[in-house]
Amino acid sequence: MKTRNGVDRLVRGTRANTPGGISLMARKGSAQDLANCYMLHASLGLPYPETSRRILPEMWRALLSNGAMQLFLVEDRARPVGSRIVSFGATLFVTDEFCSQARLTLPPYLGVELARRYLPRQLPVLNRKQVARANADDGLNMMMCFEGWVQHGFSPKEFLVVREKQKEAFHLALRGYRIKEFLTDPIGRETSQWMLDAGARLRRNYSNYFRRHRLPEPEPWRRPCLLGLTKEEAFAHPGADIAGLFIYTAPRFHFSRSQRALLHHALMGETCETLAASLSVSPWTVKKRWQAIYDRVVDVDGELLPAPIAYGVRNSSRGVERRRHLLNYLRQHLEELRPNKPSAQRHRA
Repeated sequence: MKTRNGVDRLVRGTRANTPGGISLMARKGSAQDLANCYMLHASLGLPYPETSRRILPEMWRALLSNGAMQLFLVEDRARPVGSRIVSFGATLFVTDEFCSQARLTLPPYLGVELARRYLPRQLPVLNRKQVARANADDGLNMMMCFEGWVQHGFSPKEFLVVREKQKEAFHLALRGYRIKEFLTDPIGRETSQWMLDAGARLRRNYSNYFRRHRLPEPEPWRRPCLLGLTKEEAFAHPGADIAGLFIYTAPRFHFSRSQRALLHHALMGETCETLAASLSVSPWTVKKRWQAIYDRVVDVDGELLPAPIAYGVRNSSRGVERRRHLLNYLRQHLEELRPNKPSAQRHRA
């Protein structure tokens, strides 16, 4: 691959061949997006051993299924179906010990290190139950160690728009968790500077590692570093973009896992019919889950769904209005959609 210096070289190439330019949308990713994300990640040319490179999609799928990984991405709706993802990132919920190792001793390219640990089952990640427990207790460590982006087809100005939209996707995936430490190992000088400008702090630049192992330092466009932020640092310097992730409000409704899954899909605009297909349940089950969600909301906050809406005569319009009011609330309170160990009082009830 040729050396790239600066955003102009990073994004050089032909512009997207679409009459309307770009039409970007930020969203959370799913297992259906992994193949396209893998292609973007592979284009970075990171030093994976061949065995680790092959098992990456399998590892990502396993991490997504057990709740250890969050995938967020940007897609260009002006591109053909199948090639719309133009940028992605993935974060893992990792142990305190792994964070300490990353800050002090681990080699660069943390994604490569995690792939090496996958087959012997030594991944330092939390599963869904552990995430819920930590999210209700002292908080979670979040590490972003997989990423990728389209390296041609955008003008420099368009690429900056992609970056801004990626930040929106990042917040959509991570906001609402009780975070105590955030770490990331961005690839390339431009990506690193973008994260520093957003409020991250430099932890390691790996110069000593390359010198100690007598390895040539990578070109600037491929150079790794370790950045991070703790809750204490975020609160000491509020206002930075990443610092906003550390602001946490406890959930009020404590929706069940199946209810949270329905609400996640509903926030993406899915109808009852598409919800049934996405969740592999019947339309009748979807309606029952909506009703259980509404009942819980009314029990906790009777004013969120006003009486004429919650108990109106016409059921069809009532359902539409209830959904609109609730989804508008959830867009501002994503903590309601995060795993959280229920309180002892609610558990007894």
